[in-house]
Amino acid sequence: MIGKSYFVLSLLQVGLTQVWKGDTPRELTAQEGSCVQIPCYYTYPSHLQTHSRGGVWFNEERGRSLIAFHSKDHRHEMPRFRHRTRLPGNLKDGDCSLIITNIGQEDAGPYYFRIEFDNGPSYSYHPVTRLRVSDFTDKPMIFPAEIIAGKRVNIICTFNTTCNGTAPVLTWDTATDKPGSVSNTVTQHGVTLTYTSVLTLIPSLKHHGHNLTCRVRYPSVTSERILVLTVQYAPRNLRITYLHTINPSSINIIEGSSAVIKCSVEGFPASSLTWRHLNVTVNRTRSNNELWLVIFNVTSWHIGGYQCVAENEHGAVEGSITVERRRWNRERPRLTMGMLL
Repeated sequence: MIGKSYFVLSLLQVGLTQVWKGDTPRELTAQEGSCVQIPCYYTYPSHLQTHSRGGVWFNEERGRSLIAFHSKDHRHEMPRFRHRTRLPGNLKDGDCSLIITNIGQEDAGPYYFRIEFDNGPSYSYHPVTRLRVSDFTDKPMIFPAEIIAGKRVNIICTFNTTCNGTAPVLTWDTATDKPGSVSNTVTQHGVTLTYTSVLTLIPSLKHHGHNLTCRVRYPSVTSERILVLTVQYAPRNLRITYLHTINPSSINIIEGSSAVIKCSVEGFPASSLTWRHLNVTVNRTRSNNELWLVIFNVTSWHIGGYQCVAENEHGAVEGSITVERRRWNRERPRLTMGMLL
């Protein structure tokens, strides 16, 4: 704010030693449905410093100058501009900036400012500012947060604008049964206004992969940003599978043959899985929710209990299975008289 005040004071000091001078951008782009601020600063001869004054903004359309704003009498304003234009600053400070809200395509075109001193001269400042109107493309931003099942989390959505006319509204669409609580704030850094909405919720496992939407809304336009919820949770639903049988307590394997046993689990982030036999690690994988155990040429050494342990940063789960050995019967059946007959 100090820099802006110094800039305005400098313009006034220059104006007091010179004559009429205006400072506005030559071109400006606004997005349809939002608002725009046309920066404007002006100077004038020093003998008019104490005179009362009024300001008028004109919009040139097809060779005609239409009044977009009139500080003394709003009835002079064109109906389509009425209640949509205002001055954010003070004319006595040399600030003639104009705000236009709810921008439409019909608002495009040249704009210029005119100062009118009571019982004194009037002056129109040129060159004009050409306003262009584009489609509304600005979107809010969602800042990702670590989302853990059952743990309260704050998710932040922000929207930046340089216009303090019509305030945008930030809203949330959530996939949770309980929508959570929302707090909204506005902060200003230089000419940028930041609208912030904080959503506080407690996610659950069923919300994993669902959409969370932050939407910015002006009177006639909206846009949105979508965050796919990635819910972290401890390993669960561990399954040990052998020959299409899920979670058998034990399996019987013929001596000398082989067996393939699968351990799988649900969890995010992916779990580290370990197969143990007699407290000895026989197979291990990291960041994977499944692990195979292959036993070749089963002997007496392979029998006994096996444990599959799955763990990630949020917890651990364990399952077990017992491997039993069955001997192969190599004896041939004896022939009897009945069999011969």
